[in-house]
Amino acid sequence: MRTLKLTLVAAFCFGIILISGGFKSITAVLADDQSKQDKTADSHTNPTQPVKTNNNSVKTRGSPDDYVGSESCGQCHADQMAFYSASAHRKTMGKDFTFDRRGCEACHGGARKHTELHLAVAKLYQEGKSDEAQALYADQGKMAAARLRKFTTISAAEVTATCLGCHEGTQGKSEERFNFRRSEHARHGLSCIDCHSSHSPKRTEFLLKETQPGICYTCHADQKASFAKMFHHKVPEGGMKCTDCHNQHGGFQSKQLRSWVGDDVTCLKCHADKAGPFVYEHAPVKTEGCQACHTPHGSNNPRLLTRSEVRFLCLECHSNTPGIPAEGTGIGPPTPSFHNVATTRFQNCTVCHSMIHGSNTSRTYFR
Repeated sequence: MRTLKLTLVAAFCFGIILISGGFKSITAVLADDQSKQDKTADSHTNPTQPVKTNNNSVKTRGSPDDYVGSESCGQCHADQMAFYSASAHRKTMGKDFTFDRRGCEACHGGARKHTELHLAVAKLYQEGKSDEAQALYADQGKMAAARLRKFTTISAAEVTATCLGCHEGTQGKSEERFNFRRSEHARHGLSCIDCHSSHSPKRTEFLLKETQPGICYTCHADQKASFAKMFHHKVPEGGMKCTDCHNQHGGFQSKQLRSWVGDDVTCLKCHADKAGPFVYEHAPVKTEGCQACHTPHGSNNPRLLTRSEVRFLCLECHSNTPGIPAEGTGIGPPTPSFHNVATTRFQNCTVCHSMIHGSNTSRTYFR
């Protein structure tokens, strides 16, 4: 029997070695293939084919002849160029980016026809040929051909697609924008430029049009009212931000919470002492979550409770009312017969049951 056991252990170990060796071989092949793709991208032999940049694998749009570079844009749009050069987008003007994802033209499209038309008009005015200049402006065909992508005139879906061309991110980086197209913001017709401004943001960080929480209150007026209540999370005071709990670009949990496991994980980032695990768990905490007893944004009740008094909250489950199931049926044990909630002594349950979120020592959550 001992020999049989040793044989089985040896066979198991040998199998693990073979499997790991196979994985290494597959990984090596994939790495070699990726290296070949990178070399092909770096060669730039055909600029209209897929090109690997430092950000992502992308396809170039159009021909290099359609692009003139951001320096040409700055000749007329000096104000926008001045801010653009000081923003985070300035790094797109480097040579690490393909011609169609560099500077102003990464968002607005190739500007050669645009610049040629307006330079021609300017030249006509300088020569005193204003009638010809006006006729050129009146030519709808040429004006349409020279028109760049203007974000205020295209649909929200087109705006989003343009921004996500660079900002959707890759695995291991910027995953929070992976789900934007299915987010509540996108489903309700919002796009990136409803919150961000590339040319005139109020905050340079993240290019926001407004600081938090003001920018969120623009749509979420009901939450503004909640934060105005006596007891609230310190969002208006600047102690925390809406985006500390919510993924504004679309998460995979309800309410776009920043959690990959469950809603309560968001709360436990700060309230770690309530996380457990405990020897004696309070069932509602694990089954219904924090919001079974607390409101997340603001309340007129201390500790953001959903009821004005603790006893009323406890009695929702722990009641002697006839017809409500007792212990073992999922509602919770009834209050003992000597608990007379009409007397002051028993009106604040947490005076005795202080470890209400869970305890390692007391089945009844005594301290």
